[in-house]
Amino acid sequence: MARTEDSHVAKQASQALPSGQGPAPESTDATLPEAYPAVVVRDESPAQVIASCTALGSANTTRPILPQDPRRRRAVILAVDNDVYLAGSLELAQAAEGGTASTLTFYLPKSIPLPVMSKGALFASATTTATASRISVLVEKDDD
Repeated sequence: MARTEDSHVAKQASQALPSGQGPAPESTDATLPEAYPAVVVRDESPAQVIASCTALGSANTTRPILPQDPRRRRAVILAVDNDVYLAGSLELAQAAEGGTASTLTFYLPKSIPLPVMSKGALFASATTTATASRISVLVEKDDD
């Protein structure tokens, strides 16, 4: 049976300084890890804000709403009047226009804001051409 003198604490105590004064030096196994370096968090406002509104109708059922932009930090898209489809390419948006169900595009219901954190392009197409479908877009950009 193990005795108390055989424990880790007793082993450290036996390795104390030769004069018997002061604590035993800590082994590398018992030391706490060093603190991690601080993570820099960007807490500054974007340099530019661009607001726009695009209307989809019977004459223009598909339109680009966000171009590809490496300086874009964030964008918010809001379908105002009707639900719309969003796609990453013009061809996919055109394939979905006017339909009731599309498996190749993103369906954005009206009055629900959609934050976009990517820098890629987005195209919108109307789900209906009976009335105009307005889409509000707010883009935040960096200047470098």
